[in-house]
Amino acid sequence: MPTDGNLLRALAHELRNCIAPVINAVHLIRLRRGADAELAPILAIIERQIASMTRTLDQVVEADRLQRGEVSLQTQRIDLAGAIEAALQSTRPLIEIRRQQLHFSPPSRAVWIDADQARLAKALANVLDNAARYTPEGGDISIDVDARANEVEIRVTDNGSGIAPDALPGVFETFAQRRSAGGGTGVGLAIARKLCELHRGRIAAASEGEGRGSAIVISLPLPLETAGATRPVAASSAAARRPGHAKESGGRRVLVADDNQAMRNSFAAILRELGHDVMLAADGVEALQVAESWAPEFVILDVHMPKINGYDVARRLRARFPPGAMRLVMMSGTDLDQTTLHAAKEAGFDHCIDKTLAVEGVGALLRGEEPSLARSPG
Repeated sequence: MPTDGNLLRALAHELRNCIAPVINAVHLIRLRRGADAELAPILAIIERQIASMTRTLDQVVEADRLQRGEVSLQTQRIDLAGAIEAALQSTRPLIEIRRQQLHFSPPSRAVWIDADQARLAKALANVLDNAARYTPEGGDISIDVDARANEVEIRVTDNGSGIAPDALPGVFETFAQRRSAGGGTGVGLAIARKLCELHRGRIAAASEGEGRGSAIVISLPLPLETAGATRPVAASSAAARRPGHAKESGGRRVLVADDNQAMRNSFAAILRELGHDVMLAADGVEALQVAESWAPEFVILDVHMPKINGYDVARRLRARFPPGAMRLVMMSGTDLDQTTLHAAKEAGFDHCIDKTLAVEGVGALLRGEEPSLARSPG
């Protein structure tokens, strides 16, 4: 683990700037050649490898920030099912490629907890990812939720290779890899433990030994005023929406400002393919000039641009255009931590999106949706 957190974050930023245009290129190929049966499996391989690289990068950065105590929660009252659903969306590709059977029946009644949904979903995703890695192809993974008097228990069980008794105490340590066959960075369960502790919860592992499967149990406190009580669950919309293969109705005027030419051009090509009217800017001065003369409905701003950075561009635009007339979206290659989100709010941004998730996040905003991938600054 590098000791210089700033160096690690700088490296992560540069790698995201390299990965994002590749992601955009794959999306664009799917839009134009989506029916090509020979091309589809090749694109799927690229997508899986990109997702793996991005996840590994995020895991190492998150582990470093947790170790430094730099992570704080945006806690609100949430339905636990939403966090589980988000975790499933994140890990389902790995489970599907290994042809594993996932068993999960949402609780018949909603379980309300005080949590940061994005961070809790990350903890759950890490536990699911761990189960998928150490369960053989065609194996079984189960998720069970048990709401008790004062806490809720989420149990992830697999029939994989199990854990030796002497290895159980160390499975949540950083860089712990209980079996080489599973791969991974060895930080996933350590991150899950830290995030559970931030939520005033706990996590434990159990196994009857090697070859006999394992169980990871997360316990979280219920709010005092709702402990022992639940609410009916609304119908779930679990399907993650992949960028469409048809043009979207109601094209928008969108300005994309980014000094990375590959990112700028690839992202613009996708938006145009979807029927939107797009203008481009390579620096902050050009972004202001285009925005003030063209008055786009959405301005997608990279933060680190020459001449004038994205924060200053946002401040100047927000002083002239109210949110109802122009929506400002920060597209960042850095981690969307509390410091970044607070700076975005002060600058007048309406939404913040990780650059590697820009297609899904911005696409949903342009459709008039409020995607989980886009975080509201604050």
